[in-house]
Amino acid sequence: MKIFSNTRFSKFGFSVFSMALAFSGCAEPLSEESESQDAFYPIDFCIVSGNDFEEVGSTMVPFTYVHEGITIKFCCKPCLPKFKKDPKKYLVILEEEIEALKIESKSEG
Repeated sequence: MKIFSNTRFSKFGFSVFSMALAFSGCAEPLSEESESQDAFYPIDFCIVSGNDFEEVGSTMVPFTYVHEGITIKFCCKPCLPKFKKDPKKYLVILEEEIEALKIESKSEG
């Protein structure tokens, strides 16, 4: 029993189908919002709430958001609207913390 006939269309159709199937699982949809991934993030707390990401016994689900090319990690999704209301206020906190980490790492090394 043949699944595909020997026609030119069937070979072409099978090739296209195979390629589409192969690439369909490889790409993530482009989104500015996502559940937190285990990627490196320079600070260990939410810039909106101040909650530590590694707080023992916490049930929060960290959430990441890309704002103008900058990935920001929040302790939970409800912090996002607060951030969007005044991003400059929170970006200053992030910048200050990253600068402090740079100074700290220079003094240690």
